[in-house]
Amino acid sequence: MGVKSRPQTLPGQAITVDEQRRFSVDGLLPSTVMRPNDADHAARDLHACDQVLAAVAVWGGGTQMRLGAPPRGYEVAFSTERMTGLLEYEPADLTCRVEAGMRLRDLQATLRAQGQRLPLDPPHPERATVGGMVAANSNGLTRGRYGTVRDWVIGIAVAYPSGKVARAGGKVVKNVAGYDLMKLHIGALGTLGVIAEVNLKVQARPEAEATLLSHFEAPGAALEVGLQLARQYLAPAAAVVVDGASLPEFLPPPRTGEGRGGGRWSLALKLDGYAREVDAARDLAIRFIRDAGSAVEELEIPPAFWDAARDWSAPADEGVVLRAIVPLTSSQRLIAAVPPDARVLAQPASGVVDVRVPAPSAVETLSRLRDAAGAEGQVVVAAAPVGVKQAVDVWGPPPPGFPIMRALKQALDPNGILNPGRFVGGI
Repeated sequence: MGVKSRPQTLPGQAITVDEQRRFSVDGLLPSTVMRPNDADHAARDLHACDQVLAAVAVWGGGTQMRLGAPPRGYEVAFSTERMTGLLEYEPADLTCRVEAGMRLRDLQATLRAQGQRLPLDPPHPERATVGGMVAANSNGLTRGRYGTVRDWVIGIAVAYPSGKVARAGGKVVKNVAGYDLMKLHIGALGTLGVIAEVNLKVQARPEAEATLLSHFEAPGAALEVGLQLARQYLAPAAAVVVDGASLPEFLPPPRTGEGRGGGRWSLALKLDGYAREVDAARDLAIRFIRDAGSAVEELEIPPAFWDAARDWSAPADEGVVLRAIVPLTSSQRLIAAVPPDARVLAQPASGVVDVRVPAPSAVETLSRLRDAAGAEGQVVVAAAPVGVKQAVDVWGPPPPGFPIMRALKQALDPNGILNPGRFVGGI
């Protein structure tokens, strides 16, 4: 499935050399750019591309553009940068409707003014957009406690190459109309349509927050404590296990006279909720940590720790990030397959393990991790230079339902203009 030969002139606006570089995808440069103003405009522009069989790459903030296989073709950069409006917000109903190009930082600032938040925290919120978060299914570190994008999206509007806009879901939390269509586009990487609007449910901001940091000689003990705490009523909002070499990236250098505890592996816990809940959760976590033979670091952990941890898996450089999703009890086995020159950030409550590895050893490491993950797990290339992507299968074997995925692609994007070749199985 791919874009057919194109007989006509490309739609869109002329693009400068600097814009070409900014909108490049795996070394390919677009010839034109389109910047629609709203959902209907997006549908018209997509239809214009479809009419001349122009290959399109959809752009939000660009934070997840290294995810996916290299595109088979790329001619038009389709940017949502002008679709940034807050269309509706009902604080009393805990819902809002936003355009896909709205940045997460701006949305959270609007919600914060009303004492509310969206408890999803994808990397680089200063650039990440709501539409990109949904298209890439980018959840951040809170998924173990607060769930994934699927749990917070209650409605969606999508522009298709046919020139039509389809809407699914609704504006109220209990509305389940259009459920299948809505879920279809979450994580589809923009290969079926362009997400134009998103309806979200939100929640009240927590009264208090706290961070605990402890150190272990082996990852197994840290993972087990994180998993045990995730099963408690007062579960952490986020829990990560990181290797000792990566930990300094999250912390400021200690002041003169201060020293930090050390270990080959560290467990960080983020607690939030009512003040009394946070106090109780802290006491519970300290007890579990001590029972595992460790102790909580006494030095204060700054809030910026979680910003660095959140962004760690989406580096700005050309580094390679492999992402494993395995059953909760399999994280330790997967980490055991990680080579010494790699770095690890694992989420014990969700079975997500991110591995940063040097490019020369990426192919071998990917093979080792896929063997360790087994049939119940999945390991994908979350970010890599194009040379590494060309040497591997970025997504791994297609799932059993792949024929249905391919049929949906054919039905919604019959000419294959949307992100051609970037998704599972070359969709």
